[in-house]
Amino acid sequence: MSEDFKRRDLFRLTAGGLLVAGLGAAETPAFFTKEEFAAIDELMETIIPTDDHSPGAKAAGCAAYVDRQLAESVDRDLKHKWRTGLKSLESQCHAKFDKSIADATPDDRTALLDEISKNEDSPSTPEEKFFNTLKHATAFAYYSSSIGIHKEIEYKGNVYLKEFAGTEV
Repeated sequence: MSEDFKRRDLFRLTAGGLLVAGLGAAETPAFFTKEEFAAIDELMETIIPTDDHSPGAKAAGCAAYVDRQLAESVDRDLKHKWRTGLKSLESQCHAKFDKSIADATPDDRTALLDEISKNEDSPSTPEEKFFNTLKHATAFAYYSSSIGIHKEIEYKGNVYLKEFAGTEV
């Protein structure tokens, strides 16, 4: 075997290992428990669902993004806010539907989010306050993802326009 062949094999193996490691990290939460991650994933998908135009928050990896951000954060208050907010929503979901968020139907999750978003402009309960955190994190993660940028808002990058398509001022 030539030295060049061995080097190429090493690069292939390294790239393959990094790919597999990356996929494993997406499946194994770093901050959330598996149950918490499943709940966050479903809640985010309820906020930005898959439709006929583009995939939703689940496909965009929004929950994985938030999980990584929280795992790397040194902000204990933020981590506490996510844990207690989710725990509170889980309790509310069990009280209303006798199911966890992850096991609830999409309609149940929508009803749960509708209820806690009523006072979005001036939240007073822990659930209402958590909704704002969840909603903003979902939107940020989604519109920062390739799916949000390229499929949802159809951003094409910096392209030359032959003529201005906007309104004349």
